[in-house]
Amino acid sequence: MEEETAKSAHVLLLPYPLLGHINPLLQFADRLASHGFRATIVAPIRSRGDFRKADPSALASVNLEFFSDGHDNGFPLDLSLKAQDSNFSRVGSRAVGDLIDRLTLEGARPVCLIYNSFLPWALDVAHHHGILGVTFLTQPCAVCTIYIRYIRGFPVLPKEPDGCVAIPGLPLLGLRDLPSFITQTEGDPYHLELLSGQFKNIDQADYVLVNSFDSLEAEVRREMAEPWSPKLIGPALPSVYIGSRNPRASKTSDEQGKPTDCLHWLDDRSAGSVVYVSFGSLAALSPEQMEEVAGALRWCKWPFLWVVRLPFANQKGGNALPQGFIEATSEQGLVVPWCPQLDVLVHRAVGCFVTHCGWNSTLEGLTQGVPMIAIPQWSDQPTNSKLVSDVWKLGVRAEADETEVVRRGELERCIREFR
Repeated sequence: MEEETAKSAHVLLLPYPLLGHINPLLQFADRLASHGFRATIVAPIRSRGDFRKADPSALASVNLEFFSDGHDNGFPLDLSLKAQDSNFSRVGSRAVGDLIDRLTLEGARPVCLIYNSFLPWALDVAHHHGILGVTFLTQPCAVCTIYIRYIRGFPVLPKEPDGCVAIPGLPLLGLRDLPSFITQTEGDPYHLELLSGQFKNIDQADYVLVNSFDSLEAEVRREMAEPWSPKLIGPALPSVYIGSRNPRASKTSDEQGKPTDCLHWLDDRSAGSVVYVSFGSLAALSPEQMEEVAGALRWCKWPFLWVVRLPFANQKGGNALPQGFIEATSEQGLVVPWCPQLDVLVHRAVGCFVTHCGWNSTLEGLTQGVPMIAIPQWSDQPTNSKLVSDVWKLGVRAEADETEVVRRGELERCIREFR
């Protein structure tokens, strides 16, 4: 890759087709474009809606190539995630290969394929077509290290339920601090297969990129260094947000090009007064947990902005607000189905961030210096929460009870720590 000049180099990028995975690769593509590379993102037609929600300034700097995977309007609700990914592997490998061939004939041959690590089959496509294959890890080095040790047979679970495990480069980890797909055997076993599968051919990748940065994970990065020498290229966020807390002028707008209502609402609140609550684009809280969060927000009496995403069709009962909550708190808070999260986090009115600690949200909170209250749900979130509270010390983890529910009193206690 070093032999190619930036002006002539064409880079192809393949995200896993979910918004939380599209955004970091899009931001990295935008960064490449700012250095003179031609960046083309290839994705299935069914993900067009997610691209419409993505950063418009980044989209303006890259090329988009969509292909049909036979499910342009989305998959049937009864089709398993494993079947969806199997279909994407079969159709996507052919579509990406055909695109490389077409671009080559057009005189725009890509020098490499940068692919989400959840799509290890893309490495075979790249090498078959004689270009470099670069894997892009969207989780922190800490979590990657745990999975690597797990698939290589090293112990990652404590010997006792209340014990801890020592993993080089990481703090002592209890059972509740480890990725849920390793500790919880119930549920779809494909999740663990998917997460561990991203490392099955990583030894053959030409480069390994991680959406993290050295000042955050220098020690654990050294533990990952052999044999891959991973390059930490994060945080993969819009450059305007990296650094000091920037004013929002002309940064975020809704589909009509106007600042969103929630930002106007924040403008009328005093500095550091607002509790911002969001649990990401995938998690669906149980009705009981929703009741407890709602109760804590009412009890604490402080202004709040709560993003309550409409549940997916197959998430029955998830994210349901308690009856009458919006009416009862209309003078205190604002509930919205979506908000421009980075613009909210840089706003002077926001005092703390109640979050599931997905990696994108964690990076956004860290880079903007907003104290976080972690209520992890699954996947890498428990590990991210541990790091936020005990290593990076920019937040606390709300303690769940024996039923795995964070009660309103506990959440209110955490909120008061930052008030």
